[in-house]
Amino acid sequence: MKIYISSSWKNRDKVREMTVRLRKDGHKVYDFTDPTTRKVPESPPEVFPEFNPAKDKYSEYCRNVNAYACVMNNQEALRWCDLCILLLPCGNDAHSDWGYAVGNGKHSVVVGTPRDRAYTHLWADKIIDNPDDVYAFIKSYY
Repeated sequence: MKIYISSSWKNRDKVREMTVRLRKDGHKVYDFTDPTTRKVPESPPEVFPEFNPAKDKYSEYCRNVNAYACVMNNQEALRWCDLCILLLPCGNDAHSDWGYAVGNGKHSVVVGTPRDRAYTHLWADKIIDNPDDVYAFIKSYY
């Protein structure tokens, strides 16, 4: 199965751990933290200046060349995948990637605990509280 893991850069270690385990189980995994997976340079949020609505014009702020390349690379990977895992907690960008996958008919699993509830998580095929339980679910469901 081709799997896309959507999460926060703050979850980098958990994403890598999940990727290693899923690959060991025979899956192909797009892992944004793995430089061998991406077609563009690593771009964690800390390399971009914070958006300040009081001084930044959003339409210009979004034109960052590196950000555009990353977003388009993610979109390509989301089209490629069969399953999108949303690993919580995470922010807007990860949720947007997951929502794009769901909107394009991809299977999805929400894993972990959010900072705040999001009823759109009900779009997922399954909500799993414990990240360790995702592997058994994938084996049995897909």
